[in-house]
Amino acid sequence: MSSEKSEAIVLRAVPWSETSLVVTLWTKDFGKVSGIAKGARRIRSPFESALDLLAHSSVVFIVKSGDVLDLLTEAKLIRRFRSGQKQLLNLYAGFYVAELLLRFTEEDFAIPDLFDYTQKTLESLDTRDDVGEIVLRFELHLLRLLGHAPSMHACAGCGEVPDVASKLEPSSRTISFGIEAGGILCTQCLPGQRSILRIRESTRRHLLDILQGSFDEPSNLKTIPNVCKREIRTLISRFLESLLNRSFDLHPFLEDLAL
Repeated sequence: MSSEKSEAIVLRAVPWSETSLVVTLWTKDFGKVSGIAKGARRIRSPFESALDLLAHSSVVFIVKSGDVLDLLTEAKLIRRFRSGQKQLLNLYAGFYVAELLLRFTEEDFAIPDLFDYTQKTLESLDTRDDVGEIVLRFELHLLRLLGHAPSMHACAGCGEVPDVASKLEPSSRTISFGIEAGGILCTQCLPGQRSILRIRESTRRHLLDILQGSFDEPSNLKTIPNVCKREIRTLISRFLESLLNRSFDLHPFLEDLAL
């Protein structure tokens, strides 16, 4: 049995016994890891607050073979998630980040860039008020790194580019986005498709600009018309649910989310 060390963000912690927890961690070096933290529920826990939900900690764990949970032996707090002290929407947004990582990532598959961006996202939720933009950028960055980004430049059916607009619809005002197809659809590929969402062409352009831009430095999205913001929010929420074929627990708590 080998002992490993990594930075980690706590995604979930559930009671395992009167004194212990089963924790799920999003680690920088090993991806998603689940393990038992013995004694974590004691009043004088050796882990203190390092296993609080969304805490950023340095952890040491012993890797177990087979389907046996790993054993967490040490956790030292680096940074607390403090959004609950700011406002409820920021807190729910943080919980939603954890839910996205729990649902979309696999055990023992590291994505260091996604770990770093998760850390930045949680820090932003602690200090900023533009929660809608922070969440949207995390969703899109997650999709892009996992290879699930929606196709907003070329038809998801035939992949034809660059003259997409001429084949999309007779009217350039609205286009069809195939939720199950994973992107915009031209008129030739539209028949027979299910779960179609009609969006404005301007919405497509705004979302494409965000996808093609840098996620490192947030840009001001307040110039996007409100109607396009609502379409982007609806599109991404339905697209994420379609990829998993289930709804998200936190979506009802994020109804007030706005870009």
